[in-house]
Amino acid sequence: MTRSRKRFLIVAATAALLVPTAAFADIVFDPTNFAEAVIQVADDAQMVDQLYQEIDNEVSMLKSWNFTQLPGILQSMNIWQQVFGQAGTTYSSTDPGSTLNSQYPSDPSNYANMTDASFQSMQNGWDQEERSVLVENRTVQNETYLNLQPTAQRIQAYVEHSNSASGATSAMQAGNEEVASLVAQLQSLQAQEITDARAEVERKAQEQAEEAYGDQQCQAVRVGWDNPQQPTTSLVNAFPAANQ
Repeated sequence: MTRSRKRFLIVAATAALLVPTAAFADIVFDPTNFAEAVIQVADDAQMVDQLYQEIDNEVSMLKSWNFTQLPGILQSMNIWQQVFGQAGTTYSSTDPGSTLNSQYPSDPSNYANMTDASFQSMQNGWDQEERSVLVENRTVQNETYLNLQPTAQRIQAYVEHSNSASGATSAMQAGNEEVASLVAQLQSLQAQEITDARAEVERKAQEQAEEAYGDQQCQAVRVGWDNPQQPTTSLVNAFPAANQ
């Protein structure tokens, strides 16, 4: 049924409904406006039906898109949470400054009563931390490298399936998954920057801590220089043969 014919039938049916209203002379009623309102409603109903058909077509096209690589993409993105999760609270701490100061004290007074054995134990802990950072860095590098070829293959497959897609919606879905692949690659680059920055920060923190310990040792040696005391015991003759 054409649109004009549908309008004609709606107006005719409206006019037929208005015939008995002649007996109510005191009621103001505009049949023209009423007919136009009915036609508008009919047009809106037809528009809703068209939208429903379009959505149904979109769903059909998505169902025909039987190629997806999202599980592999999500797996490659989740790997970084596992890698950084092994660092404990290094990345999740809400007060990283306090954590860093506790692990690498930069104030010489923190070493005032520290024995050489205690400082050596602290240095051993720093060496273990440095090794952990290197392992983390190498893990990120390896994962990034291992994802290069799968990502290239994934993008190629997306392009091929997009070119042969059954409709615009399927092609759009292919484009969305291509963007997801690019986001995963950007995330791997961010992961590399994060672990590189951690290595640099902890290296500088260790240098400052060792410098602070050295300053404290120098201060300990200088104590009493202004008021030297005579030894309480006699010195051993280091060169007995020379004195004969």
